Formats: sequence, C-alpha cells, structure tokens
Amino acid sequence: MPLLNLSADTAPALLKALREVDIKVPSITKGRSHTHRERYLMARFLATTAESQLIDYPLTVTHRDKPDFVLQIASNLIGVECIEAVPEEWYEIEAIRGRKYPHAFNFGQKFEPGKKLFNSQQKDEIASGNRAGLPWMGNSAELEWAEAMAHFIRLKTEKLRSGDYTETHNMWLLIQDEWRVPIHDPEEIKEAATLCLPLIAHLQVQPCFSAIFICCRGWLLSFGHGNYSMEPIRELWRDD
Repeated sequence: MPLLNLSADTAPALLKALREVDIKVPSITKGRSHTHRERYLMARFLATTAESQLIDYPLTVTHRDKPDFVLQIASNLIGVECIEAVPEEWYEIEAIRGRKYPHAFNFGQKFEPGKKLFNSQQKDEIASGNRAGLPWMGNSAELEWAEAMAHFIRLKTEKLRSGDYTETHNMWLLIQDEWRVPIHDPEEIKEAATLCLPLIAHLQVQPCFSAIFICCRGWLLSFGHGNYSMEPIRELWRDD
C-alpha cells in the first residue's frame, strides 16, 4: 500500500489529486494495515478542509511516522497524528466472524475504552450473532462515545507530552471514530460531542494538540477550547 504523499498549489489541484488516491480499506482478515487506515482518514480530512481556512497553499503532505503526517502549509509545518477509536476487542470479534461466521449479524455490544470485557467463548458468541448486548437507555450511547473519544485523546496527549512528536511544534490530532454505539443522526452526534467537551478540557492545556478532529458517521467534528464545530465530510470517491 503506497503512502499518501502529495503536493498541491491550489484547492482544485488538491481535490483532483485526492480523487486519484485509492482509499479502500480491506477487511481485518484481508490484510488491513495502519497505512490503509491513515490514507483513508487523511484523504477524507483533506477533501473536507481543502477550501477552508485551515489549509493554505502551496501544500505538501508527507506520510511518515511520529507523527503520521507532516503538512507543509506555505511556510508552516504541522504534524498530524492519526488514531482509530475502536474497542480493543472489536477486531478480534470481526476476525472470528470473518473466519467462521461470514454471514452472521452482530448484535450491539457495550464496550469500555481500554478494557477487555469478553473471554474467548463470549467473543465467539458475539461473532456468531448468538450473544446480544445490554439495551441502551437514555443518553448512555452518547455518554459512552464521549468517554471513548476522551480516552483516545488522552492516550495521544500523553505521548505528545512525553516528547514523542518533537520535530513539529504545531500538532493536530485526527481520529477515525469506529466506536460501536448507536448514534447516527446529527442531533445525537451533537449531544455526544457536547458531553465530550468537559472530559477533554484538561487535555487542551499546553502542551497539547492545537486542534482535534474526529471523523464521525459522515461528519467532521473540530474541537477547540470549550467548543466544537461540525461539517459534513466531502466524499470524492462515491463511485469507488
């Protein structure tokens, strides 16, 4: 899988280059890698922000490690670290389903960020569709989402504060939301984002990421200090 390295002098040029990028991500049983996920996440982020005030030109994108990307925006360097917010056990369950129960329907399960909750038998039962999760009550789905996003932001902020990304002083965090909760419509996403704000306030004190973005169910959430904004993700690859 090639790395996502490109340059553009204008927004139309960037969008044209992005349309030629293969952002397909194979299943966990067919060789999915960090590179696949990072390409997918950054390409969609750039497509959405290409004409915004975040991005200036000329732009050069370099795909690497620690941080995952470096954006040279005019004369400024910005490091971008990517992370997928997914339950630790979910891909194990998906791998079992792919091998043994490819046509099974998975019932919703409740997960806790950073914790393993299921033994081997329970994972097999979930993968086969024979184990249903507990019902969601009130705003419990939105609250679990908020706690999960805060968990992953904390993990990356701790690495930043320990000096993992020393080459660039300006760092952004870009999160692909794959947390398994039933929030879909914009009002549910707004409630979840609002619940997340106080959970990450202490993670937005220097040293910290200067911007935090979450790609969530077709929306790009941008978190500032005590506030957030939300815009639809621009899909350039619908015919792929």
